Amino acid sequence: MTSLREFLRRNPWQKLFSLLLATLVWATVRQSASRGGLQVPGPDAPTRLFANLPVRILTLATSLNTYQVDPGQITVVVRGRASTLSRLRAEDIEVYVNLTDLSETEPVRRPVHVNVAGVQVVLIAPEEVLIEPVPTADKAPEPAPGAD
Repeated sequence: MTSLREFLRRNPWQKLFSLLLATLVWATVRQSASRGGLQVPGPDAPTRLFANLPVRILTLATSLNTYQVDPGQITVVVRGRASTLSRLRAEDIEVYVNLTDLSETEPVRRPVHVNVAGVQVVLIAPEEVLIEPVPTADKAPEPAPGAD
């Protein structure tokens, strides 16, 4: 068992470097917070509504499937600084449904994801959409039973 004195005397340069690095990180975070870089908008911060935003579909690059999204447009409410909200455009808001793991051919409900920088997402309506696979032209439809 080593004593505290032995522990402090072992590898003094590594300990000094670690202390300096920790101090530098602390000072950087504190300075960023004092400039407002780490502020989270409070409940009294202004909000802005964006309606009829199109829902995009995120699939694998190799996927040739097509899908129909119902509803195809959603409403998003964001909260943040008034200056940030005034500059924000609908094109800056990324609304998508992740289908990279979809292997089903039946309709499924999937959550809607929203990415937007500089503001907090308060509301996504609706939160889920219905995804229906659309048959492609290269696949022949199955004949109806009894139709010869």
